[in-house]
Amino acid sequence: MGGKVLLIFVLLVAIYGKADAQQLPQGGLYTLNPYVVNPALSGAFDFADVRFGYRRQWQGLDDAPSTAFLSVHSPIAYGNRMPVSARTPRYASTRQKAPPAGTWRWGAGAMLLADQTGPTERNIAQLTGAAHVSLPNEWQLSAGLGAGVLQYVLRFDRIQTSTPSDPILPGGRISVVKPYFSAGMLVRKGNFWTAASVLSPRPISLSYAMPAGEITSKIVPHYYLTAAYRLAFSEDWVAIPQVWVKKAGNAPLAADAQLRVQYADRLWGGVHYRVEDSMGALLGLSLTQNLTLSYLYEYPLSSLRVSTMGSHEIMIGFRFNNRAALFCPPMGW
Repeated sequence: MGGKVLLIFVLLVAIYGKADAQQLPQGGLYTLNPYVVNPALSGAFDFADVRFGYRRQWQGLDDAPSTAFLSVHSPIAYGNRMPVSARTPRYASTRQKAPPAGTWRWGAGAMLLADQTGPTERNIAQLTGAAHVSLPNEWQLSAGLGAGVLQYVLRFDRIQTSTPSDPILPGGRISVVKPYFSAGMLVRKGNFWTAASVLSPRPISLSYAMPAGEITSKIVPHYYLTAAYRLAFSEDWVAIPQVWVKKAGNAPLAADAQLRVQYADRLWGGVHYRVEDSMGALLGLSLTQNLTLSYLYEYPLSSLRVSTMGSHEIMIGFRFNNRAALFCPPMGW
């Protein structure tokens, strides 16, 4: 029995990864929808924003990670000092001045996310809220919180052993549901913005009752820091460099760098690089002022490149009540 307990423990450690590994989903199109990892983006612009995304990682490998999400957020209330003229389009475009200092508004949103890697599944449902206030010298500060639930599932029917008939593993699946929280801040002025956020600020303990005993694990906090700047070369051509830095537990820092070029706010393309992990390219198009499409392809730089054709990611965006008739928000969101 002791050998079976050890085998189950080793197997689960291999499935869940060590506590210092990144355990929550990652993507390359977060640059176009930072709300997925930062609740401070709730209602950041003066329209309702709806996004659907899907990422298939390491195409060609069995049980490779796949992630799907649906997000929606919108401004919901304005402060008494927010003049009607400042509601749109000034809050949404760097081509006009920011709202007067001291004006503010509220935003709210919701997100559903489903992630699968081999026999494990992570499902997140979250509600978010944010406050946006205008500061002196046209600075704008946003702060947001998110709260919801995380379901962690282990599917034993997806685990294959050398002796399938061996009863060492139970049948069916195990599901654990835990509270889930997030927090973030966003600072912007004109063509510059920077943001910081944390997902699961307190470690989430996971305990599983197994036939041979209880197995425990945990999800560690995930920190994100990003900054971007819009460089306008002409009325139509704009370049947006952006950097993401990520930290999970005791794992080394992970960094992404992306450079997008936009034409007339309706067409964009660029390159994406994840340090010591992958490189790729992205394309996007605003079909109308209310509909956008984006695609990203990543090719691995690690030893996985001999076994996979790369990763694919798509995102569809819808805007409602887009009174400013924006084809693309100024920071490329």
